[in-house]
Amino acid sequence: MTASDAAVVIPRSRAWQEGTLSVMLAWPEQPPPPSGYPVLCLLDGHALFGTATEAARLQAGRPGATGVQPGVILALGHRGDRATQIAGRRRDYTPPLRDPVADTGGADAFLHLVGTAILPRLARCLPIDPARVTLFGHSLGGLLPLHALFSGSLLFRAYVAASPSLWWGDRVLLHRAQRFAAAPRPLLLTVGGNERPDPASTEPVRLARQREARMVEGVHELAACLSRSLPVACVEFPGENHGSVLPAAISRAVPFALGAGP
Repeated sequence: MTASDAAVVIPRSRAWQEGTLSVMLAWPEQPPPPSGYPVLCLLDGHALFGTATEAARLQAGRPGATGVQPGVILALGHRGDRATQIAGRRRDYTPPLRDPVADTGGADAFLHLVGTAILPRLARCLPIDPARVTLFGHSLGGLLPLHALFSGSLLFRAYVAASPSLWWGDRVLLHRAQRFAAAPRPLLLTVGGNERPDPASTEPVRLARQREARMVEGVHELAACLSRSLPVACVEFPGENHGSVLPAAISRAVPFALGAGP
């Protein structure tokens, strides 16, 4: 590093603090459509903001080929060190259980914050289309879009659950899916092909965890169950694991959220 070096900054972006959250916002160079910009709202924003912003801008640069419109990226991340962020995710992304578990079950409070503070501030900053806001979550964060969907939230018009942790809470969301019947809202489910157990694995702890989580099977089971009630797209990315699947999931979420409409 030299005195002439400079930090890399994402153009047309800003950030602010909202309680325990960092809120990151990026908007396109192109003017908004008459109804306002569509919005892709991301959980785990610190990890995903840059990737999603560049994916959206690249795809919107060739709308004739991609069908993607200029849109807004809104990313929400927990402030603090890694332990604080993990605790925040566990608290805010998980739905309440009949038998409460300490420091979990704050999904409704989190959605209330998004609906009463974050989205209204976004609307004051930029012309957005409130009928085209999509929520994206991965892993434990993938539980929140499903909970919002099953709870009948009116904040979002569509949902993306990437490799959702359906094992959580004794598979409570899979059980809720079996009883779900409501106004259809589009859902995109994704998972990595390498999230299923590998019989050739030499890591017994990891293999046992994969067998218990049943990530791939759970996603396909959820898709089959919900396809009776709403438009569901289910994508399995071959060769990708729980971490490496994220760029592929975001790339697929961009046209789902910012395209002409799923």
